[in-house]
This record gives sequence, C-alpha cells and structure tokens, in this order.
Amino acid sequence: MTLGAQMIIRKASAILLRKVEYGDHDVVLTFLTPGEGKISAFAKNAKKSVKRFAGVLELFTSLEVVVRQGKGLPYLEEASIVAPYEAIRSDYLKSAYAGYWAEVTIQWLEEGAPQKRLFALFEAALMALHDALRSPGAVSILFQLLFLDIAGCAPSLTHCSGCGVSMEVLSPGRVPFDLERGGVVCARCRPESRHHMPLSPGTLKQLRWVLREGLDGAFRLRFSPAAEREGLFLLERFLSRHLGREPKSLSFLWKIRSPLPQGAFL
Repeated sequence: MTLGAQMIIRKASAILLRKVEYGDHDVVLTFLTPGEGKISAFAKNAKKSVKRFAGVLELFTSLEVVVRQGKGLPYLEEASIVAPYEAIRSDYLKSAYAGYWAEVTIQWLEEGAPQKRLFALFEAALMALHDALRSPGAVSILFQLLFLDIAGCAPSLTHCSGCGVSMEVLSPGRVPFDLERGGVVCARCRPESRHHMPLSPGTLKQLRWVLREGLDGAFRLRFSPAAEREGLFLLERFLSRHLGREPKSLSFLWKIRSPLPQGAFL
C-alpha cells in the first residue's frame, strides 16, 4: 500500500534480534524477516507507549509487524506477538545462546535480501530453546551448522578438505578436523594440517546427519554429552573464523557456561 509518493506501509512476520535505546523514549529495532531478511526500524515513544508496544518488543519474540517506510530509517507502526518464547528470556544461559545467534545473524546479513530458510531456522531454534526438555547447547549446534549451510560455508565432513578423497567410511580412532581448510582431513593430509581438532567418529556421524537431513529432520536429533561438547567447541570456533572475528556475545557465553573439557585444536 502506497501513501503519497514517498511512504510505503509493509507488513511482515518478524523475530526481534536487537533493541537499542535512542534518547529518552525511542528505540531502534533490528528484525529478521522471511521476505526482506534483516530490517531495522525506529520505534518512536516505544518506552512509554502503553497502548501500542507494552510488553511486545521483547528480544527473541516472534511478531507480526507493520512498518512505515519513508525517508531514512523505517518507522514501526504496529507490532503484535505471535510467540513470546518467555522461557528463553527467563533463563540467562538460553538468553546468551539466543543473543549469540542474533549477533551472528545481524553481522552476516545485509539489509533487504530475502531469507526464508534462515527465518525458518531461527524460529525452529527458538522453539527448541524454549522447550525445557532440550539442551541449549545441542540446539546451538543445530543452529550453527544449518546457518553455515545456508550461508554456503558448511564444513566439509564427507571428503578430505586437503585432497578430496571420500571419508564416508571412517577408520577406527578420532578424525582430525582442519580449522583452516574447513573440514576433515585424511591420514595423508594430516601432517600438513597446522591447526586441527580430533573428532570422535560418533560426533562426526551426527554432524553429517544434521547436514543431510536439513531443517526438516535435524531437530529430532539428540546429541550425546560428548558429542555436544565436541560439536560446540568446533562450531563456535569455525563460525567465528568465517565471520572474521569472535562475536562479543560468544565471549559472554563462554564466561557463564560450564567449561567444555573435551576438544582442543592442536
């Protein structure tokens, strides 16, 4: 719907990723939407408007929003809750994981590009994180691995990242993952790896299964404690490498989370 020559009203499903205070009463919001990917909007008087926004603009909430596009930053006209995911915000560890995913998403995406697959992944991850029976760490493994797949940067887990030989049939013992090359390496290429982590065959099989099944089946998987530790250790470092820096939210997550004793790059 067009209003005049300069103003456009847009409606969208959205997940609130970031909220930054602007002055005494306003906030600047960053949303993930399926049709336009990352969008930012200015919510005028959001901190004092009981009628329009009270209790609605909470981080990691699934919303329906109405945005008015004029000159400059769009304005948020309306917002209604689809799913509040309140169990995430009431748990500091779950909030830390969701904050990490949000920072990664914001840093990676450009404004305005459709992101239907990523939006579906983020919603599925929030639903799983909200579930009291799911391990937050296991959900984060699924999010990170499928995020990397959507971004075209998934780790190579079926072929040697050095020579390309198939590694579908695993030999006994742990399999080295080369962080610089972005995948597993065979015995011949291992001596050339300057920075690698040994993965157990069980962990590698589960990570392969996630990439093979995709979003439709991945969230049915349950990781063993050992596989969860190895998977988190690997993917948090692998994803940071592709982003070009370590997210601030990841540093905070490491401080509040129990240490991951297994898994070390050599």
